[in-house]
Amino acid sequence: MNTVADNAYVAYRSLRRRLTRTLWPPELDPLGALLIRMIWMNGSSVGIAHMRAQLALPRSTLSTALRRLEDDGLIRRYPNRVDARFVDATLTRAGSIVAPAVTDLIAELEIDVHETAGGQARGGFHRVTSMLAAMDEDAGH
Repeated sequence: MNTVADNAYVAYRSLRRRLTRTLWPPELDPLGALLIRMIWMNGSSVGIAHMRAQLALPRSTLSTALRRLEDDGLIRRYPNRVDARFVDATLTRAGSIVAPAVTDLIAELEIDVHETAGGQARGGFHRVTSMLAAMDEDAGH
């Protein structure tokens, strides 16, 4: 019997393959996809501290991933309008075009994991996917 982590790992690798095969830009990695999805689902803007807490990512890993998305023209970072000590991220026009496809792709994988491993798998999918994305990021993949 496969564990939730096993199923999430397979789903993560499937996400990586599907992103490479079906989306523009082709260099969009799973961590970037998760970040774009998070911004999109939050209403096209989200606090970076919130993202880091939600995904349990090291500050440097998140910063590198966001910089790559910014360099690709998919997001923009700016000081929070209420408290300038914090930084928010928002989708650019290009990011808003990519976000629905990324969100749908990840949702399809969540459904696959849910159907394979049961209802509790969705939380495991998010935790394991974030962990594997961070490991890929640190390894330079």
